[in-house]
Amino acid sequence: MTNSHLIGLVTFGASALFALVAWVVSNKHPDVRNNPSMRRRTRRAALFLLVFGGAFGYFAFYLDNGLRVTTLHEAMLAGTVGAAAGSPAPERTITFTVEHPGVRHELSLDPISDVFQTPESDVDISFSLHGPSGKAILPARTERFAVREASRGERANWYGETFSFIPSDAGLHTLQVKPLTTGIPRIHMRIEDPMKRDGERISGY
Repeated sequence: MTNSHLIGLVTFGASALFALVAWVVSNKHPDVRNNPSMRRRTRRAALFLLVFGGAFGYFAFYLDNGLRVTTLHEAMLAGTVGAAAGSPAPERTITFTVEHPGVRHELSLDPISDVFQTPESDVDISFSLHGPSGKAILPARTERFAVREASRGERANWYGETFSFIPSDAGLHTLQVKPLTTGIPRIHMRIEDPMKRDGERISGY
């Protein structure tokens, strides 16, 4: 069972639980049971919750599963935590195999903060992508990732960025990621191929 199934089942299960409570109230609560109009409304609410939960659960499964099956490659890269200021930036090299040349792919990079450590400033990450022949598909560039303030139910983190590229050849490609700012715990990297239908995600996604 994948996370997609769990998301769908949990979403449906929560609605089904509320629906069950409403149905029990319509049968057991004396004020509701003895009032035909209120009893009908309560049972309709229970049925609505059940149908809505099923539809929303399937929608949540569909969205998450769409991300899953189109994942060509995904990894959690080490950042720069512990690196001494002034030392050369560490370079992370990732190789993956392109299956559908000529199709627009998406590269997502997301610096990830620690749960109990709020990001203090924006960070810079350099990256480049080369094809099987060594030709640059995404020439070396540096991007800045801004701090995203925490909102209700979320923790502070950095905004992720997505970059498009169209590989001209199938085969082994090389992505090089170089975090330039100290204090980045991890970098989540994902490459999406919209034509792929059997992708897998890393643990936790």
